[in-house]
Amino acid sequence: MAKCERPELADNNLTQGNLLNRMTNRIRQSLELQEILAATVAEVQSFLGTDRVKIYRFQADGSGQVIAESTCPGRLPPLIDLHFPATDIPPSSREMFVKARQRVIVDVVSQSATLSRLERPLTIGDLTVEDVQALPIEDVLHRPVDPCHIQYLTAMGVQSSVVIPIFHRQDVWGLLVSHHATPKQFSEKRLQTVQMVTDHVSIAIAQSQLLTSTRVKANREAVINQISTLLHSPMPIYEVLQLVLEQVVKVSRCAAGRLYLVPSEADAVMQTYTTGLQPEYVDHHQPLETTPFWQQLLASELPPLRTEPFLDEWVELNLAQADQQWSALQTHAGCRPWVVSDLYQEPLLEAVQSCFRDTRIRSLLVMPLRYGDLPLGCLTLFRNEIDTNTLWAGKFDSDERYQRVRTSFAAWQELKYGQVQQWTASEIELVRSLGTHLTMAIMQNRLYRCEREQRILVEMRNRELNVARTSAEEASRLKSDFLSSTSHELRTPLASTLNYLELLKQGLYDTPEELQEYIDVAYHSAENLVDIINDILDIAKIEAGRMSVQWELIDLRSLVQTQAELFKLESRQKGIALLIDCQVGYVQADTVKLRQILTNLLANAFKFTNAGQIQLRAIRRIQTIDYIPQQVVEISVADTGIGIDREHKDSLFEPFVQADGSIKRRYGGTGLGLTICKRLVELMNGQIWLDSPGKDQGTTITFTLADPPN
Repeated sequence: MAKCERPELADNNLTQGNLLNRMTNRIRQSLELQEILAATVAEVQSFLGTDRVKIYRFQADGSGQVIAESTCPGRLPPLIDLHFPATDIPPSSREMFVKARQRVIVDVVSQSATLSRLERPLTIGDLTVEDVQALPIEDVLHRPVDPCHIQYLTAMGVQSSVVIPIFHRQDVWGLLVSHHATPKQFSEKRLQTVQMVTDHVSIAIAQSQLLTSTRVKANREAVINQISTLLHSPMPIYEVLQLVLEQVVKVSRCAAGRLYLVPSEADAVMQTYTTGLQPEYVDHHQPLETTPFWQQLLASELPPLRTEPFLDEWVELNLAQADQQWSALQTHAGCRPWVVSDLYQEPLLEAVQSCFRDTRIRSLLVMPLRYGDLPLGCLTLFRNEIDTNTLWAGKFDSDERYQRVRTSFAAWQELKYGQVQQWTASEIELVRSLGTHLTMAIMQNRLYRCEREQRILVEMRNRELNVARTSAEEASRLKSDFLSSTSHELRTPLASTLNYLELLKQGLYDTPEELQEYIDVAYHSAENLVDIINDILDIAKIEAGRMSVQWELIDLRSLVQTQAELFKLESRQKGIALLIDCQVGYVQADTVKLRQILTNLLANAFKFTNAGQIQLRAIRRIQTIDYIPQQVVEISVADTGIGIDREHKDSLFEPFVQADGSIKRRYGGTGLGLTICKRLVELMNGQIWLDSPGKDQGTTITFTLADPPN
């Protein structure tokens, strides 16, 4: 806590230039954020001559904490280290800071607030988030203060308040707040000086976070190097694995851990290593990892984890900074850890929850150890429940029905027992990296002990690399073909449209029939252009995962008949019969997507068929899925067209693919139609496949939709 200095002394001893120079020197001398913040509040308090200056930092849940403070003894009570609930600074207030990006000055006596902003604020602000986005910024520059806010400041003993937002990466990181026990006026020059100091604090925050990130990375690399060295030590493998398990539990801040290895050709029995207090499994002859949850993880049968959305971004960032060899290693030997924040809330662990009742274990992380498709075992880490102690600024009720202005801001201690320890993204990625090293060490040991298995695995690895290289080369070729064909497909109708519009613009036609012809050609060219663009946008939207399914009960006979009517003209012009055989009344699906699938398939059938017939058929049948017979609706479109070689039929559902270049030159198109159909069918939990006896022998495309009972 800094010594209080009166305004008159501050004017004489601390000029604007001195303050800025001193703050700049502080930032240069230290990258420790807490030291810089402590110096900031002391300097600003001395400069403004107010009773209290504090820095308030927002937490992820919207609450905040006073992390630095300077006060005048006997004037206002200290608030350092106290937490404030999210409702004290609601979203509307934070939105106003973001929009105006400047300071708020509150005069309690006059019950008015002034928002002093930059010359060109980014957007606007007002009382609520919705109003902030709807009203002009001038409406909030001068306005009365909410009575609740007046009561709030009065309860704190504050009569004058200045609030300046601190930004980091375009977000409100926190607030620099000045409080005074009596009304006080501030010159614009002083406020501008404090604003510049706040800007320096934003720079210091960025530098500090960069330093923290560097330290975390260095510590992570040191831990990995330490354990990697241990894994390659000349000690017996069972001693190495026990020591590594103990080290991993320690560095990941866990209470206990288990390392389970599945049987192999070299070791006919499973191996289990443990450290710390373990859950008491009922079957003492079988380890915990033989239960369904762990076995499904080892077999990769559990769906992708949805509770850690931030992990992908973290992993991607770290892999981008790593070398290519480590990236390849992570891809082949690294698996996604499975995090269970609260094992008593996880349905998959219901069968073994009783084993943990006599322990304080509350959360766990399971890292499957796999090399390619070969399961080696799993690393399981346990964390105990914890008791939390939070100091709040005054007692408050979290129930919104009882929220009212607090009359006291005296420290109130909130104790919570049996709380879950959350896993951070950096901790999960550290375990993942250690699991990758552990996987490689176990695999190398197995290869060392079994030369024959070594040759097999090396050959498997070489095949995978060849497939990956071939796939990458093929993907590169397909994308190049797509770019060239798409640019051509776009230019052709675009050029045609522009040419005929130019003719119309210059009036270069002689008869009304010629005028109508020009208009028709331009219109059809524009339609072709829209169709191509729609295909490209559809596949991009599907690939980005932004397309949802609107389930409804569909009259399939009516929908099929409607589609047949759309192609009646083309059927008549080409002399190709369109046969309809719909044996299904109703189906549960998305009308728009099902219509688009049928349209694409019928359009392809007519495009690639010059003679014969096209049949659209819908039936119900029993299909075996995961060894379970299920009733499905099967819809097929069969034509007597040009057919497809057997070696090409599996690749036609990939983006940008057509059977060969001659087809693209002859019939046009981007090769996205079947890809869109495949993605749409899969969105509706169906399957799609293609059958063709060969070239010039026709093609049948079939897809299924789930047909649950009523």
